[in-house]
Amino acid sequence: MRVGYFFKDKGSKDLAQQDITWFDPSEIQVTLTHTPVREFRQACLDVEFTHPRDNERHFLLNLSLGSESRVILRNLFRVHENHVTGFVIQAEISGIIDGKEQHRAVVRYDCAHGFIHRDMIASDGRRTKYELGTQDTKDAIALAIDELRDNLNKWLQQLGYSSLDPHALDQQRVIEEMEKAKTTLLELHTNPKKIKKTQSRFVQLKDALDYNEMI
Repeated sequence: MRVGYFFKDKGSKDLAQQDITWFDPSEIQVTLTHTPVREFRQACLDVEFTHPRDNERHFLLNLSLGSESRVILRNLFRVHENHVTGFVIQAEISGIIDGKEQHRAVVRYDCAHGFIHRDMIASDGRRTKYELGTQDTKDAIALAIDELRDNLNKWLQQLGYSSLDPHALDQQRVIEEMEKAKTTLLELHTNPKKIKKTQSRFVQLKDALDYNEMI
């Protein structure tokens, strides 16, 4: 038996197409309790697990853009023995792309390959790498989030994707959540010891007044 998890939209009843993150056997212990074999579909699971990457924190914003598409802004911060070892700030689009249900990273900032850079990933798969003007990690984190806020719509057009609503990233709630993620990342950079007290966050932004949902 394998055990995993996924994020489910409240209005969706179709579970067949969910992207499942499977637990490694070393991460999880599962006990099936009080359940005859014939009633397995209604099983009660007693689950304990540990995340092998407890030195990472993720801050995700899920921005709905109508019924067929959304943008995910993914921020990741990583430390090892109280030293900053890396970060990833990435914009992804998910939904109907070229007539198919797809999920793609389109702009990605990180410090792999020995320098801090931005990858621009076109709809045809072409990837262009740009070295950032700063190689200071703290300054690069702030620059990356600010650049995405100011340029993502234009970049999507240049990369061959459908553009956003011109005002999608101008919504006050979106700006606040992006600033909150940036502030947390910068605080962790200044004091990596705080990572043990910081929780990963998933924020879903919808059109309804009660769109803010934290998991």
